Amino acid sequence: MSSLDPRPLILPFAAVAVVAVVLAVQLASGGASYGSTASAPASSPCVERALPAASTDLEPVIEDAVLGGLERAACSLGVTREALLLALPSSRDRLALARAHGSTEAGLEAALKTGMLTEVRRLDRAGLLPPASALVDTYADQLGLSGLAATAIKQVPSSVVDGLLPTGEVLERAIGGLDVGRLLTQFDQPGGIEPALRTAIQDAAVAEAKSRLLDQVPDSLRGLLGG
Repeated sequence: MSSLDPRPLILPFAAVAVVAVVLAVQLASGGASYGSTASAPASSPCVERALPAASTDLEPVIEDAVLGGLERAACSLGVTREALLLALPSSRDRLALARAHGSTEAGLEAALKTGMLTEVRRLDRAGLLPPASALVDTYADQLGLSGLAATAIKQVPSSVVDGLLPTGEVLERAIGGLDVGRLLTQFDQPGGIEPALRTAIQDAAVAEAKSRLLDQVPDSLRGLLGG
């Protein structure tokens, strides 16, 4: 009696083993919804960004607000962030992209602004925005304050500075006042959009901080703040 040749059985068992490994990896990486369309792919702009580390500087916060705003705008339009960035420098491309997804050029600009505001509020709720008292040097440098004025501001209790210049409100006012449409007309390459938005927001935030400071000081001292 001849012995049973095991080779025909090897491939089916190997296939089962491979499938089992793939399923195990999917489950281990959070793929319990494997095969479901309910969850967005990892590259989707609709996937919530991981919260950044807390910062004592304004620049990384603004950078996160811009990146998050672009992704939220792309999500609301149903496109990738890359597709949105490619379309932004051209009015014709912006309009075509917006129309293809049931919106308008003004709607696209509003989506971008709303996205940035939403991201700032998310960071604020998470307690990740630096307090104004940690930004005094930044404000002083950007406003070009004299050494006397900068020193005087640093003598003000942190709680007073933080109450006068709440970072979340300052950033929201800065973003809310941006003319996104005008800003987009200044660039013809996608790579210039993000830096331009960051610079515009920082400049507007500093201007908002200066306005709030000027409202609180006597007329005789406004000259120290350039008012």
